[in-house]
Amino acid sequence: MTALKVLRTMPDVSPDHFLRMKEVRQRTGLSTSTIYRKIQEGTFPPGHSLGAKARRWLGSEVQSWIDAQLAAEPEVEPWKPPLPPARRIGERKPPPLVPNEKGAEAAAKVAGVVGLAIPEGEAPSDREIALRFPDWPEMMRQRTAAAYLDLSESAFIREVYRGILPNPALLGGRQSWSRQEIDAALARLLKRDGRVR
Repeated sequence: MTALKVLRTMPDVSPDHFLRMKEVRQRTGLSTSTIYRKIQEGTFPPGHSLGAKARRWLGSEVQSWIDAQLAAEPEVEPWKPPLPPARRIGERKPPPLVPNEKGAEAAAKVAGVVGLAIPEGEAPSDREIALRFPDWPEMMRQRTAAAYLDLSESAFIREVYRGILPNPALLGGRQSWSRQEIDAALARLLKRDGRVR
């Protein structure tokens, strides 16, 4: 609860009643150091000295300061949660987040067919390829998609920003890339360069 909301709920004090520091703090919602700082700045009533260590404030002075603060406060709208992200027209529903036992094997087969050309004799084993891919081959996270194209992650993201590779889709709150969209982007790139396989 903010200090000004506390002020609205406090009962009025008779004008001739002196308030102690504790009562002033409760009514204003300010700390002792803040009250003294505001007195030095001239933005809070200075109060009255009743002795060497006794300072009191008139209830009317404190109440007039509170009323001035309430008048100066703009009306605050209540917090509203943000709207959910809009789905794009034709956007596919993301695949379930349940891993597929055969997904890594399928991704390895796809990598062997679609991946970049590897010279004979240097081809990694199917098991090594399968370990580089997730359990579902259709959607890949950044590291996997970069490995799929044999790029570093920074080079992969740079190509996404350039528009050569597709933008990610949010899957479970994380960025994921569709294997089919990546393959289509590669096909367009190779066709544009005249290097059709």
